[in-house]
Order: sequence, then C-alpha cells, then structure tokens
Amino acid sequence: MRYFLSRLWCSTLNVLNGHERFNKQNDIVDHLPTLSFECNAVAPKLIVELGTRGGVSTQTLISCAKSHHAAMVSVDIDDCSQVSDYPNWTFVHSDDIPFAKQFPEWCRLRSLEPQIDFLFIDTSHLYEHTVAEIAAWFPHLSPRCRVAFHDTNLSNIYRMRNGRRVAGQPNARGVIRAIEEYFHIHINEHRAAILYKDGWRISHDPLCSGMTVLERFPSAP
Repeated sequence: MRYFLSRLWCSTLNVLNGHERFNKQNDIVDHLPTLSFECNAVAPKLIVELGTRGGVSTQTLISCAKSHHAAMVSVDIDDCSQVSDYPNWTFVHSDDIPFAKQFPEWCRLRSLEPQIDFLFIDTSHLYEHTVAEIAAWFPHLSPRCRVAFHDTNLSNIYRMRNGRRVAGQPNARGVIRAIEEYFHIHINEHRAAILYKDGWRISHDPLCSGMTVLERFPSAP
C-alpha cells in the first residue's frame, strides 16, 4: 500500500515540477507529501478544499482526485477559477461558511453524494472562523474521512524541513485552539504528536507553520 502511495506521490511531483509556483519555498510546499499521502490513503470519492489562493495545495489534491476518479470542490472568497482545468474540479467563489449550508443541495444537483472523504482547511487561520468551519463542514464528513488543517503552529518565524527560518504570521493559536476545543484536548503545537480521541487519530506536525491531520475510524459516529 505504501509503495502504491509513494508511486502516486512521485506522479504528483512530476506534475508539480512543471509549475514555477511549486519551486518556491513557502510553508505549504513542505506539507504536499503529507497531503498526497493522506488523501490517497482514504481513496476518496469527494475532496473539498477550503482556501485555494495560488493553487499549490489544489494541484496536489487534484492529482489525487485524478488517481481515484474523484470529484473535487475548492472554495475561496477570491476568484481562483483559473487554477486548474481538471474536468471533475469545481471552483466555488464564496465564503465557505454559507456555502456549507448549501452543500447538500449543491451536491444533489450534480449527482454527488454529499459525504466528504478528504477535507483540507487553509483559510483565514482565525479562531472564530475555524470554529465556524468545523461546525459547518464536519456534519458533511464521511465515516472514513480524513481532515487536514494547515497553519496549526503559527509564529513570528517558522522553520522549514531544510532548516531555513522564514518570517511567519502569529495569530494567537487560532486554528489549533479550535481543534483543541472541539476534541477537549491540549496539543503542544511546537512538538510532533499523535493523539487518539473519540474515534479519531490526531497527528500534528509542527514544522512549516504546522499541519494537523484527523483520521476518523469507520466505527466513529
């Protein structure tokens, strides 16, 4: 299985290397292998990305979608509709909170099952907004889903995997705090960690502004 996923990631890299934006150092590029592995591991039918920007994470997730013939939806308050021409990718120009309320009907009109297998959240990084996103989107998760949050370790300076230190953007633990309160746990965002709570496996990577991945076990409600 890991060999298969590694081959998929190599295929993803071949796609990414053709785009100039992927060759720049930033805090999401170091997390692309994680996104690829976690998304492919769930063999998704539906992928939802909240926060698109320049499309760096989008292209990685689209590579996964292509491998599994999955549908993918990206949502952003800015117009990012030119990021990809993948036929099964849809860009929604909207605030993701109100769109979440429309999501079941939106899926029904497109003959999609409104159950998200992989959800990636990389939006405002604000605590109140992240709490609202969890409340709005978690009801649409499938029983076997995985959820990835970027920017769970924001600080004045973040460290990349190559050791380089880069100016960051602190915001009083906005994203990690929202996750902590949802699960009633504490996470030291400066250290790598794996926790188990209420049918979820919670994996935290502190590097590159932080990435926290939630894996739901099928038996969880």
